[in-house]
Amino acid sequence: MSSALFQCAPNLSEGRNLQFLSSVQEAMCGIPGVALADLSMDHDHHRMVVSLLGHAQGLREAVLRLFARAERGIDLSSHSGVHPRIGAVDVVPFVPLGSTPMEAAQELALATAEAVAARFQLPVLLYEYSARHPAHRNLPDLRRQGLQERLLENPPDFGPVQLHPRLGATVMGARKPLVAFNVVLESQDLSLARDIARYLRGLSSVRSLGLWLESQRKVQVSINLTDPEQIDLEEVFSQVSEQAALRGVAVHSSELIGMAPATSFVKIARARLKMLTVQPGQLLEWNLLHQESLYER
Repeated sequence: MSSALFQCAPNLSEGRNLQFLSSVQEAMCGIPGVALADLSMDHDHHRMVVSLLGHAQGLREAVLRLFARAERGIDLSSHSGVHPRIGAVDVVPFVPLGSTPMEAAQELALATAEAVAARFQLPVLLYEYSARHPAHRNLPDLRRQGLQERLLENPPDFGPVQLHPRLGATVMGARKPLVAFNVVLESQDLSLARDIARYLRGLSSVRSLGLWLESQRKVQVSINLTDPEQIDLEEVFSQVSEQAALRGVAVHSSELIGMAPATSFVKIARARLKMLTVQPGQLLEWNLLHQESLYER
């Protein structure tokens, strides 16, 4: 088995059906060379993030299984949630881990995209490091209104031009690690959350949205850090707290979606706990990346 290791974090447009959650857990069990590291779902976002670690062959099989479950359990035509989406399996990123080169993640994304399009007959667009067209590189651009019209002008990389009636389209590609986290504010003012999100988008490598959470009756600033080396969790959280405080609002809570690089938490320890010499290797679970036999089941 190849020693190349990857993270794969498919985002599915289902965050309310616990039976579907159990179905996904079941589907991810017993795949050689793959470990299900985390599985989270959110009612308001109506979204699920499946965090997988493993080798190329097993991850490709895992993604195909996820699409099979989505085909039976998700109908995008009747879907509603505050998070933007273009597909039942909305985005499938592949992240190289350790010494694995980005080129290996690109090869894995390409092979998986071709297999998914052929088996499920839906448009697949390659993004980030795998993008073939400049218009496909950035995920937020692909989620804007008028995807069907734009597909007619700029065809998908694989699959038909027409959106699948239940599955929509999907986006796949190789990318660097991304940190996704949300900050909930002690406020019901959606315009306030959107103002803070707009401010954050002025920072390097930050994507952000202001959203209303009906289940909590509060607003949320939803954040993606596309390059955690440039700006980290602690810095962005501080920015949100400061901007909210200027408007007389406190932070209620925050949450991490999926996984984050160990360096993100090392930076927090250095900034908040004054652990000036702490290193990622001091985090117990970080060392699992160097024990590949754990994923070869």
